[in-house]
Amino acid sequence: MTSGNFEIEFRYDEVSYIGLVRPIEEKEPVSYRVSLESENQETKMDIVLRPSGSRLEDWDFFCEDGSRADRQYDKDLLTEIGEQVEEHLLSDNGSSPDMRLHPNR
Repeated sequence: MTSGNFEIEFRYDEVSYIGLVRPIEEKEPVSYRVSLESENQETKMDIVLRPSGSRLEDWDFFCEDGSRADRQYDKDLLTEIGEQVEEHLLSDNGSSPDMRLHPNR
């Protein structure tokens, strides 16, 4: 069960970002669609975060067309987006991120 849509706000590389996060509940575990914009409107992105099958990464990032987002966007920015989503999920549910993101672990 997810909490529905929520917003994330953060600063990265001295730029403020705001994003709308929407759960995609078609598959388990739940993925998240993030529409993000920078305060200066130079950066706009729509990406999908899926829980990673790797123990080294929490998320896999994809563009709307299914291509890997790390080929188009800064990997550290993507990691920050993932951390912001995870932080919201933790504060919203109060449960372990590892169990929610990777229920089979």
